[in-house]
Amino acid sequence: MVQAQLSLPKVAGVPLKSSSSALGNFISPPAIGDITGTSSKVVNQLTSQLGLPSAQTGPLNNIVSGFLKQKQGIMGLAGSQPAAYLQKLAPMQKGLFSQLKGVMGAAAFSKFLGMKPKGSAIAGNALSNLFF
Repeated sequence: MVQAQLSLPKVAGVPLKSSSSALGNFISPPAIGDITGTSSKVVNQLTSQLGLPSAQTGPLNNIVSGFLKQKQGIMGLAGSQPAAYLQKLAPMQKGLFSQLKGVMGAAAFSKFLGMKPKGSAIAGNALSNLFF
């Protein structure tokens, strides 16, 4: 049996590999739904949990909604071609994270990374839209 392995770009300093074992752990992204509503949920969660000032709400909303619009264009790949989805998501996520860090600051961004949903919390957490 021949196994193919793809190397994907680094996301937040972590290299992604698209081997069959990595795809076995693939987490389907949540449906985005209404971009404006989803973006508002994400930004509200970020500002409340990170204690960010209200002045950052506008810039964060623009960044998150822009990312969600881009991501919506590749969502179809998640079900049919997870490796292609991850390959396209990685640079988008890298750009998102860079912009978020610029607005939030390094300390708040580090806390944000620690807020990545896990396990059963993935499905109902608005932040899942940024990580998966």
